[in-house]
Amino acid sequence: MSRKLLILSGPTHEYIDPVRFIGNASSGLMGRAIADEAAARGFQVTFISGPVPPANLPELRSGSVIHVTGAEDMLRAAQKYFADSDSVIFAAAVADYTPAEKKTEKMAKSKDDLVLHLKATPDIAQTLCAGKRADQAAIGFALQTSDGEAHARRKLKAKNLDGIVLNTPATLGAPTGTFSYLSADREGFENWGTINKKECAKRILEELS
Repeated sequence: MSRKLLILSGPTHEYIDPVRFIGNASSGLMGRAIADEAAARGFQVTFISGPVPPANLPELRSGSVIHVTGAEDMLRAAQKYFADSDSVIFAAAVADYTPAEKKTEKMAKSKDDLVLHLKATPDIAQTLCAGKRADQAAIGFALQTSDGEAHARRKLKAKNLDGIVLNTPATLGAPTGTFSYLSADREGFENWGTINKKECAKRILEELS
């Protein structure tokens, strides 16, 4: 029986009005690389993706691709599949904030400054993994510009993850990145160096074997 893997991928778009949004430069390429490698290893993959080009989505023979837009959409979708999944990989770059008020009509341009009031989006990994079973495994990502190892250690514990991949903004949209890995069961970071995302995906999947 194939193992069930839930993957969260891509950015989220947090809409200000019908045409403007807060987002980030995540391409979904890392998530796709993980999904492709997982499918090749016989996993049944459920792939939840924020808005990315169709070419950055996997083609799954066993599993499904689910499209979402915002952080709350992604959380609701993931909640439907989390309990039934053997493992989950949080590769999505979820926006940390969303407009407190979303306009239903396009705002007219003005010469005046625009002040946006933002509220925090839900922490998807922390919310889901608060109820993680002992027989489930969860791996997350930490993208940092400074003090990366300290932030990754904090996130590993706060989100109840089994492992976390540390990378930098240079990874966004690129075929390669500089990665290191911290396991909840082992001391110290493993420096994976600068590798392509396919190789990174292989190493992440090895952690689930």
